[in-house]
Amino acid sequence: MKLPFLLIPCLLFLGPVLRAQTIEIEKLDPNMTLEKADSKGIAWFDPRAAPFRLAGFPWIAEDKVYRRLPVEPKWPIRAAVDSLANSTAGGQIQFQSDSARILLRVKLRQASGMYHMPATGQSGFDLYVGGPLKQRYLSTSRFSANAKDYEVTLFNGQKGKHHFTLNFPLYNGIESVEIGVVAGSTIAPPMPFASDGRVVVYGTSITQGGCAARPGMAYPNILSRRFNMEFINLGFSGNGKGEPALAKLINQIERKKLVVLDYEANAGGSIRETLGPFVEILRSQDKDVPILIISKIRYAGELFERSQLEKARARAKFQADFVSERQAAGDTKIYFLDGGSLLGEHAHECTVDGVHPTDLGFLKMADGIEPVIREILK
Repeated sequence: MKLPFLLIPCLLFLGPVLRAQTIEIEKLDPNMTLEKADSKGIAWFDPRAAPFRLAGFPWIAEDKVYRRLPVEPKWPIRAAVDSLANSTAGGQIQFQSDSARILLRVKLRQASGMYHMPATGQSGFDLYVGGPLKQRYLSTSRFSANAKDYEVTLFNGQKGKHHFTLNFPLYNGIESVEIGVVAGSTIAPPMPFASDGRVVVYGTSITQGGCAARPGMAYPNILSRRFNMEFINLGFSGNGKGEPALAKLINQIERKKLVVLDYEANAGGSIRETLGPFVEILRSQDKDVPILIISKIRYAGELFERSQLEKARARAKFQADFVSERQAAGDTKIYFLDGGSLLGEHAHECTVDGVHPTDLGFLKMADGIEPVIREILK
């Protein structure tokens, strides 16, 4: 007769335990609270107008939209590339202000929803404070994962002149963005770049920034801070195939100091057919602009599948030989970097899914690429 008595309390006890698994993290940890910006006394500005500086959108002066390729390209591009061009990877807003608060009001093209990338990287902005070569990360926009618009405070400090850099979302488009400052504050142009030249990086999802936790950690953005230069991010997730149309569009970008080709991961074996024509198109316009070709990073699966590793090494060798042959033929401003070495001995710890880097992976990539670019630009 005691058995039912023992069972009943156990069943009653299980109820609260199961319900307790629904954690209201914002109540438990104030640092994770989604605070709505208090816009009282705030003046709002469109960063497409002076004195703000927009970087990363070569065609914005003509098209007026946050897009990485022209709205109406002169050469046909595939629908996937056209769609991905609306992702704002590599875009930056820079300015100086003495406002004690900096706010953002954003309208996204779509809600977030990637399974292997935080919404903060896909759809968020992050803020760096400090002048050239002294930028320090401060904050990232916080919003509900299903939000298509948000208003946030990214800087809430003491009044005094600061230099601000905002990095655009990596995997979402922006319908509109406004900068909010305390009414009566001054806004001034940003400090100048080290050079008015641009570095254009063409590639894949890895180039685009998948799967950084926040925009500033995509490797082209890391490098832009280290060189104090404008980097144009032309990474197209799954669609960096080396089409001639993209080489022609790169030729339209003015003030190029360097073109980086990092698209093997999407091209696979077809890079043997596309790399030569792509470089020829670039050279048809500018025989002196440096070109750096980077083979893909090491995938985790290659550490277990010998055949995969051998194929990757063969493709890297093709690219290295291609560069050597062009150099021997007189093209002295083309270079090769073995991307398989960038993540180092802990490559297996540097990705989200065996392919796309974490912030650690992107930092290692930037560490390996920086000295090569520095030597080329020197």
